[in-house]
Amino acid sequence: MEISLSLKDSHLWTLDALKEQNSVSSNEEIVQQCVSSVLKSEDRDLVFGTVREQCGEGCFSAEPQFEVDIDNADFKELQKIYSAYGFQGYNSVDEEISKTIRCIFKYIESNNDFRLL
Repeated sequence: MEISLSLKDSHLWTLDALKEQNSVSSNEEIVQQCVSSVLKSEDRDLVFGTVREQCGEGCFSAEPQFEVDIDNADFKELQKIYSAYGFQGYNSVDEEISKTIRCIFKYIESNNDFRLL
């Protein structure tokens, strides 16, 4: 499923660092790897359930950055996560999925031990 991914500057910096660390040149590929790696995690509360992941000031300030094709199974799982964790309402499915992906990047930013699978 292709979406227009909305990210903030800090997420773009994390994306660039991950591309460099993992010798990947494609934004889409690194997003796909991050999503896949986190979805394989047994404890999703670590990524999506903390107070840190709830919307605060500037929540809707993310800008569309690029198109990314998300695996259909991963896309459905991201939709379930968005619903299960009670994130604030967004105007489109792209924005909802982007929110869950921003949570993934925020988790990666704060977890020095994170490794892509």
